[in-house]
Amino acid sequence: MADAYTRIADAIVPSVYAQYAFEEHVQSLEIYQAGILFSDPAIASKLSMGGRSVDMPGWKDLGNDPSEPVNDDPADSIEMKKVGSRREVAARNVRAQAWGVPDLTSILAGDDPQKLIVKRQTEYWQRANKLTLLGILKGVVADNIANDGGDLVRTTGASIVDTDIIEAAYLMGDRADKFKTIWMHSKQMKALKLADLIDYVPSSQQGGPLIPYYMGLRAVVDDDIPVVAGVYTAFMFKDKAILWNELAVNTEGGPLEFDRKPRQGHGGGVTEMVGRRHFVPHVPGTRFLDASSAGEFATDAELALAANWDRTASSVKAMTFIALKTTEA
Repeated sequence: MADAYTRIADAIVPSVYAQYAFEEHVQSLEIYQAGILFSDPAIASKLSMGGRSVDMPGWKDLGNDPSEPVNDDPADSIEMKKVGSRREVAARNVRAQAWGVPDLTSILAGDDPQKLIVKRQTEYWQRANKLTLLGILKGVVADNIANDGGDLVRTTGASIVDTDIIEAAYLMGDRADKFKTIWMHSKQMKALKLADLIDYVPSSQQGGPLIPYYMGLRAVVDDDIPVVAGVYTAFMFKDKAILWNELAVNTEGGPLEFDRKPRQGHGGGVTEMVGRRHFVPHVPGTRFLDASSAGEFATDAELALAANWDRTASSVKAMTFIALKTTEA
């Protein structure tokens, strides 16, 4: 379709004295520097033979049965206990995006958008992956509310205040001090700033930016945080809360493929570029059910459905994040 290409009308045609300027995307990428994601090399090896998902069986912890005193009666055998098992499932995601540039656009614009597309691949996929991660978190929370009594969610019905973080953290009882990061909307951050509750700590880099902290949690502010009917959902994470493995794109075209269409643009020529990524995201303590996906791989919207998730962790304390829902003006 013609609308799928960057046309002359989409570009700036500068005068001879002007420079072609690129406006940086405004979405926050700080979530990737906050220590939330971690990788497991074993995942890639498990997927080397194909498949749409990774089974991750594991053992449950030993129970909390009290120890028992022994005696000298040969006929008195201690009761045997068993170790339970659980099964987590992580989903493979194979994603792509495409861009088209007619040659005439580059000629009249005085700059080549192809260079921009190549240069910005990393940033684009970071933003796209962030939306995928948000879809997964939405789905895990939706399943938790529907099937686990909502023990991962603190809902206040009011604007965020200092005690909300404490109340939310203590959903995990004696694991409440394990949280490291809070991912929140700018309106939630604004409310905390107005209450003078934010501290700023210099980054480890000399002359680097000041990093905001709230009650000891690194605060990541992002307006892609879910907002539904005035309810803002912030997420509090433990360290290394989300498994995220990037896999090699071993298809013929690789991670970025170019295709020339010389007859298009009435002979002016068009270059098409297709970017691809293969990755495996996973929230520990959950199983991807793939119960409601129309295609081979789930979309971000499908990842956000409760029907596609099940919690396998036996206790909320074994989960790696909680959700805090507040109402902001």
